[in-house]
Parts: sequence; C-alpha cells; structure tokens
Amino acid sequence: MSNSLEYLLMELGLSGLEAEAYLAVLSEPDSTGYRISQVLGKPAPNTYKALDSLVNKGVVLADEGSRSRTFIAVPVREQIIKRSHRLQELADEIEKGLEKIHKPQSEEGVYKFNSVHQVIAKAEEMIESACDTIIADADDLPMQQLSEHFRKAAERGVRVLLHGREQMSIPGCEFISSITEGWQGDMLIIITDSREYLVGFMTEDMRSLINGVWSRNFISPCLHRSYMIKALFYRVSMMMGDKKYSLDDIRAELLRLWDRWGYIGPGKEALAEVLRKQDN
Repeated sequence: MSNSLEYLLMELGLSGLEAEAYLAVLSEPDSTGYRISQVLGKPAPNTYKALDSLVNKGVVLADEGSRSRTFIAVPVREQIIKRSHRLQELADEIEKGLEKIHKPQSEEGVYKFNSVHQVIAKAEEMIESACDTIIADADDLPMQQLSEHFRKAAERGVRVLLHGREQMSIPGCEFISSITEGWQGDMLIIITDSREYLVGFMTEDMRSLINGVWSRNFISPCLHRSYMIKALFYRVSMMMGDKKYSLDDIRAELLRLWDRWGYIGPGKEALAEVLRKQDN
C-alpha cells in the first residue's frame, strides 16, 4: 500500500525519498528530523535534505519556534488546490508573454496524441472555441463525457450535429442515433467550423489510447461534409426501418436536416429542390 502511495506522490513531483519522508511526517506529526530519519531507516543528513526540500515545496511545514525543529504535513488536497491556482496564474502570465512572439500554426501538420487525456482536453478546447458548427461522431462514453460541452456550445448559438449510438437528449443539439458501428473500442471524431478535426480511437473503458490525431489541414472541409452526410443517411435509414414513417415523412425530415446542415452551393440547392417535389 505504502509503495503505491509513494508512486502517487512522486507523480505530484516528489522524489522517492521526499515521498517516503512525507508519509513518515504524516504518520508521526511534530517529529524532529532525527526521528523521521529513524522511522525511515535513512541517514540523517539525507533525511534533513529531503525535509528541507519538502518545506520549500510547501508540502511540509516546519516549526522553527521550538527548541528542536519539528515538522507537520500539509494535506494533499490543500497542496493540489494551491498548485492548481498557481498553475492557472502561470498559464495566464505565459500566454501574455507568448502573444508577443506568437506565429500562426501550420495548416498542414497532423499532430499525434499520446494519451486519452490529451484527446479529451483537445476536444473540449475545440468545442469551446467553435464559432459556427460542430459535427461529432462518437460512441456512448466519449459522447457522454463531452455532452455538457456540446450543450454549452449550442447555448451560445453554435450549430451542433451529433451522431451517436444510443439516443441522448442534449439540449440545443441535433442528435442522430444509429446502430453500433461494431469495432472494438470507443471512437471520437469532431470537426469544428469546417476548419479543424480530431480523430481518436480508445479502449472501451477510455483508459488507453489506440490512436489519435488532430489537424487544421485541407481535409477538414471534406470530413465536415462526409460526417454530416453520414449522420443524415443514418437518420433516413432508421426512419425507413420504422413502419410508422411514410415516404413524405422521410422526405420532410431529410429536407429539414439538409436545409440546416447541407453545405452551401449549387449542390445543396439542387437536392433541396428535388426533396420538395411531390410524388408523381
């Protein structure tokens, strides 16, 4: 158990000895450095150095008023909250500095993700910065995880077209459900403003990334049209499989979707004209 706690503390930026010392201080508060070295079975000079480092990092507090310097541990959650606030401040300061040297990002690069966290973080960023249109094709788990972000985008006037497996009700969003695609894992595809896209494939529990990329290159408009048409195709297919819908119902629904989601140009107008015609 202690080993796993030490590894978790090391992920917060502590060295191995610092993690051990923190746990020792936590188990025996108000102990001297000498006592902590005894608990750890480590040389006193090494222990004192680790404790000084923990004090500098704000992980441990030292009582300098007593005859013998003693230590208490700062709760982990308190550390994380303080660090989170500081990281936000650093991000603001760095972004202000970077504005002076910022250059436009390459429009041709395709950038690969290394983790599920990177995929979701980028997806959230894309959704939050979208101005006009969001089209997403996703399995249930990633769709659920991003549902609140989609709702907020729709609330600020962005058109949001979602193609998922199980029907979901996300206020302001057009949701089209279909049968499962059949692959192993969870897929997430997002195209925003016909300008940038993200493609991610993860394991079914979303713990591991199989593959994932993001880009702003020339493929974005093509993917926008392709996934829009795919969603419309599934809506029509599902309606055709339900006897309660007539051909007029299907035509009316496709016309509604095409008027809202069809790409601008002669092709959109021509198909809309065909859909408006009555049966002979």
